[in-house]
Amino acid sequence: MKVYNVEDTNRFFEVLSECKGDVEVVAKDGRTIPMNDKDVVKVLEAAYTGMMIPEMELRFSSPADSQRVLCFLANTKAAA
Repeated sequence: MKVYNVEDTNRFFEVLSECKGDVEVVAKDGRTIPMNDKDVVKVLEAAYTGMMIPEMELRFSSPADSQRVLCFLANTKAAA
């Protein structure tokens, strides 16, 4: 799943941390970086604090987690 223009980055990372299955960020070169590693999450949160995420590709092992993130994104866009 590719996400674009995520403005509420704090809540976005909270939603990702609530996922039950594995979540991976796909780097531009195709490498996957597990979000289960708390250090990775801290680095990403620090990089995007107070900023919009213009684009990020994610992979989910659980369809329910993918749905949860999709609902979050739809609700933030609808509220804008």
